[in-house]
Order: sequence, then C-alpha cells, then structure tokens
Amino acid sequence: MKKLKSKDFNKYLTILVRVVSIVFCVYFFLNIVFIDTYSAMSYLSQKNNLNRTKASNDRIAEQNRQLEIEIERLRTDPLYIESIARRNFTMVKEGETVFIFRK
Repeated sequence: MKKLKSKDFNKYLTILVRVVSIVFCVYFFLNIVFIDTYSAMSYLSQKNNLNRTKASNDRIAEQNRQLEIEIERLRTDPLYIESIARRNFTMVKEGETVFIFRK
C-alpha cells in the first residue's frame, strides 16, 4: 500500500470535509422542509387550515348576525310575522279569498 504524502492527505481531507459538509447540509435542508415536526410543509399546511377555519368562523359570525336581526324583527315587527305566516304557512286573513293554481 502506498503512503500518502502530506500534500495528498490534505487534499483528501479537504475533499472529505466538503463531501461531509454537503451531505450534512442536504440532510439539514430536507429535515427542515419535509421531515421535522415543525417543518415548512407542516407549517404551510397548518397555516392553510387556520385560514380556512378563520373564513368559516367569519361566515358563521355573519350568519349569527343575520339570525339576531331576524329574531329582533320577529319580536317587534307584526308585519314581518304576518309575511312569514302567509309565505311559509299559507295563512290568510279572515274574509280574504284564496286562489290556488295548479301547475
């Protein structure tokens, strides 16, 4: 077996350090992006889920506001109650004539 000269050994050691550094950097990058519990992919997925949940909460809050308005109208507006009764329950006032058309 041939003995390595000091110059060749330094070259070999430099190449080895570079290869190990590159492998470590690639592993570190892949770990951060894909593997780790707090990876970038996990972060993006959770952020997307959070945005969908916030949008859903906003829609539900708007529905609640609309329902509160309707509840208030049902408590205070007799004409609104009458319109609901006529439309949903086909109720009529005494003395009114109802015409039913068949399709």
